[in-house]
Amino acid sequence: MNTIVALAILLLLIGLISKTERPYAILWSFATPLFYILFGFKSLYISLGFTEVELFSGVLPMVVCIIVWQKLSTTERRRAWKYSPKFWWLFLAYYFISLFWSDNLSTGVRTVLEIAFPSFLYLVAFNVIQNDFHLERYFKWILIINIIVALFDGYNAATGWTAIQTAGSMTEGVIGYRTVTAYFYVTMSTILLMRMMDKFEWRLLALFGVDIFLMLIAGSRTPTFVFIAGSLVAIFYRRNVKFAVIGTLVMAMLVGILLLLPTKNKFLNADESLNMKDSGRSFFQKYFEDKAAESPIWGFGAGGTEEYARWITEHITMVGAPHNEYLRIRFDGGIIGLVLFYLGLTDIFVRGLLWGRGMKSYFPYRAILIMTPVMFAVSCTSDNTFFYFYVFTQYLFVFMGFGARLCYEDRVLRGRETLVLDDREVEAIKEQMGAFQPAT
Repeated sequence: MNTIVALAILLLLIGLISKTERPYAILWSFATPLFYILFGFKSLYISLGFTEVELFSGVLPMVVCIIVWQKLSTTERRRAWKYSPKFWWLFLAYYFISLFWSDNLSTGVRTVLEIAFPSFLYLVAFNVIQNDFHLERYFKWILIINIIVALFDGYNAATGWTAIQTAGSMTEGVIGYRTVTAYFYVTMSTILLMRMMDKFEWRLLALFGVDIFLMLIAGSRTPTFVFIAGSLVAIFYRRNVKFAVIGTLVMAMLVGILLLLPTKNKFLNADESLNMKDSGRSFFQKYFEDKAAESPIWGFGAGGTEEYARWITEHITMVGAPHNEYLRIRFDGGIIGLVLFYLGLTDIFVRGLLWGRGMKSYFPYRAILIMTPVMFAVSCTSDNTFFYFYVFTQYLFVFMGFGARLCYEDRVLRGRETLVLDDREVEAIKEQMGAFQPAT
């Protein structure tokens, strides 16, 4: 019954998405946490025949991406392709090809999709905005989503503080389990921080404080480290002494608060060493390191990690993946895949630096272009980052698309890039120019 109701809701949402004005269609995929709250479907998988995908966090963002992509012209697609990281696409192509020698095709397909669709959202996001006309509305709706989800999580925390103290973390948030909840607030906090570094507002600071608190009591290590690393990159990239000093102090306070909360034991052992034991993660990583060393240079194929993990998850630990994207790609794609993966992240980082050079405005989006690959690189060392694409990877790829578009337009204005228009855009310009009458 739940499946029928969920599918009916999904079909309704697809109808609404198809009717939504193109620039705002991506917002439907941003609202995944709200679908969890409103409908209560935290983990509902549907079969695609060859694999299973979670309905609202997996299928819906894919549908959004496909619908908006179909609305783009050939010129727009080429433009986005030009301003995209080519080594990243090379990695994706290789990872997809590795399905041909995989022993676990169904899981491999799902893994490829988890990386591919956020990446395609970059191309879509590049085209759905023109200058900053639509960005304010995006930010408004992101704030609304953030506030609603924070209210639910805040209520859970207030009514379940004893359980949080006992477990050392929020074991179940309204948008999913602990790590997913933490990644949601990492993403929201990152966007808010970027915004405040450009234009300070007290209301943003208040929401930022709530997000940080909820992130910390989620008690998930990697998302917290990712946020600190990404924030420090942005703070120093601002190249302003005041921002650098204040930002460093804020990050130090964040660490200090962490040591006072009941979630401390999720991060540190009694001897103050890093806690890697509570999830069986260290055993899992050692197993995959040994197995990966036996693989050919092209790896075991996408999905291979889960195939080899089956016995361990049934007999030793519930950790269902190596909890290390580095190990997953090293295992599935071999040394070749791993090199391409980090070349892709480096490509994103370098392009962000080059595009933002000389750009005077839109600091938040310039910063996200260069901090996102750093955040991915940090999170990939101890987590399966792309598994959480619906509250972390997806949002950041979209904002990188926004940032790349703004950099592109800035370069056009400065004469460093040629503006190429398709027929539809030419007609729109003619209509606008025709509406102007000379002064008399």
